[in-house]
Amino acid sequence: MPVPSKQQRSARGTPEDGRAKRPKQTGQPSYARSSREGHRVAVVCEDYLKSQVSREHFVDIQQAIGWLVDELLEEGFTPRLADSYWSKRAAIMVCQNEMTKDWLAAKVPILVAWEGSRLKVVGLDALRTFQRVVAWFPGPTEVMEQCFLLLRRLNKGLDTGQWRVYERREEPNGVHLVLSIDAASVTVLEGLLWRPFSGVRQAIFSLQGAKPEGRK
Repeated sequence: MPVPSKQQRSARGTPEDGRAKRPKQTGQPSYARSSREGHRVAVVCEDYLKSQVSREHFVDIQQAIGWLVDELLEEGFTPRLADSYWSKRAAIMVCQNEMTKDWLAAKVPILVAWEGSRLKVVGLDALRTFQRVVAWFPGPTEVMEQCFLLLRRLNKGLDTGQWRVYERREEPNGVHLVLSIDAASVTVLEGLLWRPFSGVRQAIFSLQGAKPEGRK
């Protein structure tokens, strides 16, 4: 006896029960994704290269902008802010339209997010790029701040002021670090063959994921 098929279809490919097959996704972004990919701008400190927005100050910026929105008249311009997040030590604001972006650019410079704050709006291309690296400092290293100052003094062009330590592991013969450093520092380290001078010895750096050479 022949085994019946799971579902008989008509010549046009529609099941006999009348239910059409659900069309495949066309790849169009969802509303949430579309709103997140709006006009993105960065709220940064006026002297961005020396002062960055911390996570705590990012929250202050969110609250201050929220107060500005609350003070607007019910009838009139309404800013359309789809999202905000902290990235590259800046407050990233996602605007759904050009008017909102222009409104932020005009209001942020006079915004008081915290005492003494001086802020401005820039495009994302103005933000500094940071990369993760691993570093090995042979010998005892008790205070990393002093070590970074020494690196800056002994290696021309190496600006350690923007570096951030994500991981520190003490070992019997040295200190292992995972750092976030700016792209300019990466270029300087490449010129030094990833061996900056750090006192009586050279430290050993490498991009995270790459195998450092020369460590004993």
